[in-house]
Amino acid sequence: MTINYQLTDSDFLEYQLYTSSKSKLDKKRRFRSRIIIPIIYLVLGLFFANQSGKFGIGIAFLVFGIFWFVFYPLYSKWRYKNHFKKHVEENYKNRINKPVEIHFDENSVNAKDFTSESKINGTELKELIETKDHFFIKLTTDLSLIVPKHSIGNQLEFKKRVTELGAQYVDELNWKWK
Repeated sequence: MTINYQLTDSDFLEYQLYTSSKSKLDKKRRFRSRIIIPIIYLVLGLFFANQSGKFGIGIAFLVFGIFWFVFYPLYSKWRYKNHFKKHVEENYKNRINKPVEIHFDENSVNAKDFTSESKINGTELKELIETKDHFFIKLTTDLSLIVPKHSIGNQLEFKKRVTELGAQYVDELNWKWK
């Protein structure tokens, strides 16, 4: 089985967003930003209200803290997406719209792009992650091959072939960036 395709900037972006959404470090960082900043504003608001008797400043800090807590997920989603767009533009600019070929042998996967060729043993395949528009073949080194679904003629055969090589299938069809 051989698959030929080209990766676009949106393919790289979706992979970056997916891996970020599964990263424990990124989840922790986003959670801390959502919780700690409103707490700081709450404490400052209470301090100003008690120390100076200016309840207006205290209420303003309290309101800002509540707004931050409520609207931070939207801001964080936008900010991370823009960060990763810039990251893709800067770091993957030479790989966008270049031909990629993946060939499956009995015990290995041969990946070839415009600069290199790699032979990956089937035992090195860790997961086959399926999202709405992509397959990500994750290796034991935590690197991944990005395969857009539209480039695969028979997706059932593709999934069967990759899982036969040793990859564990992960269903993420309902995943979306949030």
